[in-house]
Amino acid sequence: MKIQLEQKLDNHSYQLCCVACQHSFSSMRLRTLLCHDSGSIVGDVCTDCLKQGTRQIQRQFRVRSIELFQQHLIENISLSSYQQALELSELATQPLAIPRFYARWWKQLSIFATEPQALEMAR
Repeated sequence: MKIQLEQKLDNHSYQLCCVACQHSFSSMRLRTLLCHDSGSIVGDVCTDCLKQGTRQIQRQFRVRSIELFQQHLIENISLSSYQQALELSELATQPLAIPRFYARWWKQLSIFATEPQALEMAR
């Protein structure tokens, strides 16, 4: 798995939900997406989780997975919650790569450079 840096589609501020900690946050110009190696998107990751590193993100997946498994055993929750627990368990065990600071900086710089060009083309 890897964190992929993407430009936001528009300038509106949307509340996103972090796939790791489940807290809502808003992104500025750059979105950080957790993706499988195949390219499929798992979800957004907040900057707080990114700062804590890969081990903390995987620990959060593991804790949430265990909670859902235990809840399934006690309360017999729905099959979709059980499948979510399985997915979280899988995410917790896969290696995760976070882009280095310079890659994040370069992406932000390239986004900043393309914004004036897009405005000029719109005129």
